[in-house]
Amino acid sequence: MKILLDNGIFIHSEFAEDAINPTTVNWGDTTITRSVHGLVRKKPDDDPEYQSQKEALFTVGTLIREGRIQAYDYIEIRFERMRGRAPIQHFNALQNCQIHRCLTPVERFRFRQTINIMETIAKGGKNDRKAGTALGIANQIPFFEWLCRLSKPNVDNIVKHAADIGLPPFEVESLKNVEWFQVVCRRSGSPENYPDVFHLWTAERNGLDAVLTLEKRLPNLVFRINNERNKKIQIRTEVLRPLQLLRKLGINETDPVPMAPDRFYDYLTL
Repeated sequence: MKILLDNGIFIHSEFAEDAINPTTVNWGDTTITRSVHGLVRKKPDDDPEYQSQKEALFTVGTLIREGRIQAYDYIEIRFERMRGRAPIQHFNALQNCQIHRCLTPVERFRFRQTINIMETIAKGGKNDRKAGTALGIANQIPFFEWLCRLSKPNVDNIVKHAADIGLPPFEVESLKNVEWFQVVCRRSGSPENYPDVFHLWTAERNGLDAVLTLEKRLPNLVFRINNERNKKIQIRTEVLRPLQLLRKLGINETDPVPMAPDRFYDYLTL
């Protein structure tokens, strides 16, 4: 199976967090206390079902390393990953997994250019506004809102000047079918959800089998659209949570988390 991993999968594949363990050492007649740096396992989620979905990522990682799953991301998900800190690789469910890169339906930089990399990385939603993050038309959500406003004459005009803009054939075809993205965005209820819809559109355009997510919102949205009486579009890509994916592959037992809950892991002995 070819599967697009959303940003939450990368975030929650990380089970370790930095910790400091004060250690006392006797040196002759002197007792010395030193801070030893290492890792501990993150506290489990308050929702046991959600925690089980996260722990299933170790089995997903095994399937990727074995080649039973081809995992993908793309530039928008990579931008989302850049909003956080560098991940801890020790005890990471996706450690040593090959992640392929797929094409973006429409590259943001072709229509929204900025010299401020933070403007490119920012989502441009309500949390950014509350945090005072620099907002602009190059943010994710404003660009997706622009795509939603494109009319057929707008698209025809862009396609007419595709060579001047530098649009490759893949993106031209995406714009010709931008109504698919627009329909799903309208059903999503809020521009806050547009990035997830764009991820789904990316998987559709690249012919991937599924999007893997830990959240329920996108799977529920796809279920509603596919069960409408008067469907305007067809969503072929499945949206699966980790345990759903494993069941689909006939796997009922998951790999154990290779990290004890109450143990301190010294960096020197990892």
